[in-house]
Amino acid sequence: MIVIPWDPDLVIGSSRIAWHSLFAFVALVTGSLLSIRLSRYLIRDQRVYPYAIAVIVGGLVAARAAHVIDNWADYQGDALRMLSFSGGGIATMGAPIGSTIAGLIACRVLRLPVGFMFDVTAVGIALGEAIGRIGDIINGEHHGTACVPPMGVCVEYTSPLTLGQSTPVHFIGLYDCLLMLATFLVLYACWRRVRGRPPEARVYFAYLFLLGAGRFLESFLRDDPVVAFGLQEAHILGLGYALVGLVMVAVLMLWTKGPKTRPKPLHRGVSDR
Repeated sequence: MIVIPWDPDLVIGSSRIAWHSLFAFVALVTGSLLSIRLSRYLIRDQRVYPYAIAVIVGGLVAARAAHVIDNWADYQGDALRMLSFSGGGIATMGAPIGSTIAGLIACRVLRLPVGFMFDVTAVGIALGEAIGRIGDIINGEHHGTACVPPMGVCVEYTSPLTLGQSTPVHFIGLYDCLLMLATFLVLYACWRRVRGRPPEARVYFAYLFLLGAGRFLESFLRDDPVVAFGLQEAHILGLGYALVGLVMVAVLMLWTKGPKTRPKPLHRGVSDR
């Protein structure tokens, strides 16, 4: 049994900063910097920065939309509250949809290689999500079902200000963190093996599969709203991601056309078409 006694906010004098917000910021910066660094394997100019901004904004918008849909009863009829991030509330399972759409548009406008950029983005996102979950571990905002050792890692939160549960439940924040850490390690190893060689986007679709399959299974231990067919939103999105990822990885692995040598870096003014 793990007991979390901490205040969900970091108190500095008269100021309070949510641990969730702090680690979300660290995660955003760290994941973005890693993806940008990896992208320098091919892209040596400044196009990576507007691309990164587009992916971040697209992911945040979709994550917010997923949260609103997941909690529709609380937001119905209040359009301004739906659009406001001031009170918090995002569902990370919706983020890949927005990030993918925004990334496709950005690659088209900036003339960037889609598969390569999606691969390095997936690696950075996985690391960022693993770091961001540390804040969730502290504040306990993701609720789990009842837990009895040794059937899982059990946790209870004792701070009077906590968002967590005061009875033993599955440690969802830790499960999420370990899932994304393992996903990052697998993706980074895969990227180092296949980087810059066709067929690209294998790492991206592997990310969809690992995220989707992991969250689909984990959601059976979550105490989240049921949205359809007795399933939570994360069940439905996770199953969709896993199926798409599995099929596309299989298809790309069968596709063997293209040069086997390392491609030349893409500098400003050099067409990548």
